[in-house]
Amino acid sequence: MPVSTQHKDYDRMLPKWKRCRDVADGQDAVHAATTTYLPKLNGQAPKDYESYVKRATFYNATWRTISGLVGMMLRQPPIIEAPASVIELLKDVDMAGTPLQVFAQDVCEQALTVGRLGILVDCPPITGPTATLADAQAQNIRPTLQVYRAEDVLNWKTGRINNRTVLMQVTLKEIELVAKDEYESVEEDRWRVLDLRQRAAKVGDNTPSKPVYRQRLFKMKGGQANVKTLAFEQIGEDIFPRMNGQPMTFIPFQFLGSDDVTSDVDEPPLIDLVDLNLAHYRVSADYEHGCHFTGLPTLFLAGFKKEMDDAGNAKEVYIGSESAIVSSNPDASASYVEVNHDFEPLLKNLAAKEQQMAVLGARMLEPQKKAPEAADSGSIRRKGEESMLSSVAQAISLGLTITLRWFTAFAGQAADGVKFELNRDFYPMRMDGATLSSLVSAWQQGAISDQTLFENLQQGEIIAQDTTLEDEQARIAAKQADLLAQQAAYNTGQGVEV
Repeated sequence: MPVSTQHKDYDRMLPKWKRCRDVADGQDAVHAATTTYLPKLNGQAPKDYESYVKRATFYNATWRTISGLVGMMLRQPPIIEAPASVIELLKDVDMAGTPLQVFAQDVCEQALTVGRLGILVDCPPITGPTATLADAQAQNIRPTLQVYRAEDVLNWKTGRINNRTVLMQVTLKEIELVAKDEYESVEEDRWRVLDLRQRAAKVGDNTPSKPVYRQRLFKMKGGQANVKTLAFEQIGEDIFPRMNGQPMTFIPFQFLGSDDVTSDVDEPPLIDLVDLNLAHYRVSADYEHGCHFTGLPTLFLAGFKKEMDDAGNAKEVYIGSESAIVSSNPDASASYVEVNHDFEPLLKNLAAKEQQMAVLGARMLEPQKKAPEAADSGSIRRKGEESMLSSVAQAISLGLTITLRWFTAFAGQAADGVKFELNRDFYPMRMDGATLSSLVSAWQQGAISDQTLFENLQQGEIIAQDTTLEDEQARIAAKQADLLAQQAAYNTGQGVEV
């Protein structure tokens, strides 16, 4: 089979992914798909259909929902724990200037749009006779994170090693800009294959060896023009990435779904909303079509004899304030014919679908299990933590934690304790005055510690999530010193001995 072979689940899900992408991209993408989403009317000529599409408006409830849900996940800064040297690298995770927070936003959008993506942790090999950390720093060799869309992860295989299911192979589609001349570049497809390859045993060594991680890159043989032949050639030699100077026994590629981090393909979490959004678009097209043809009155002439020109053709009839239509026939008449209709059934249909789309978007925030009804903020927060959106946030947090640990190990640091966690408190619930007074009173009486008071103030959104207790205490001390200095200056001005 050629390197471009696609997994059966890929083929099954690709139409759904495209549908989700087009709807999320908005009106231009939906219009460009023409009959895929808006069938022609019976007997409709091409030019008439083109006008039919242009008049149709697309109400993009899907992207508004995705954007709002991403905003809720990133409403508070994610918790990131890693060595200081790695934190510095996370200011640019892909060597293209993308900080981790922006990278995480893209991951969230991908997960909500199609429900699947992959992240490759990669690090180029160190050149030269040695392979030390100093060499890596001298050559600016450092790990990177790269996102692969669901559509770019073509094929994958899993297997059992040491009684564990592991990724054995994955094929990734890439685009390479190739210079055509001094001023123009063209896009060429590339296929990157990551796999585990069994190493050949040394002579006389009967110890079973572990498979090692290998990378290969392919392109179409003869260029893009030869795409129908499905003939491929490898670019360069096999690459065997190393971590801390040692061959790797796993593929550092992490799948991310809408509710797990396995290679299994999940349904797009908003597919029902996407399909309803397209149904709304079709009704909108019919409504705009009807308004166009019935909203323009048509002149009706009766009893008028057509006047002919010298060539024997009927003369045109002109309408306007400087024109007149006359006839010697006393029974001739003229009137405008128009339809007086507001298309109420179509308007009701549009309104009903808009309401249904709002409900489907809100269901991402509903509890997955029935919870007792309660009006307090704690109950609302618990429901948020049990919602489908929370499940997406939890999967992303786990997937990014795994990839950041690989990233840290590539950077030559201990990965223990490395952590990434998205916010799952989706509802802004600021602490009320009474609760704040009670907490401060309990703290003043020694009933709760400084740390407990501080954590409650963070949860109540009085103090920012990225502020530490030490930072806040330093700010308080600085403020107190400033107030004392101001009071001393005031007393001196009043002639009071200080």
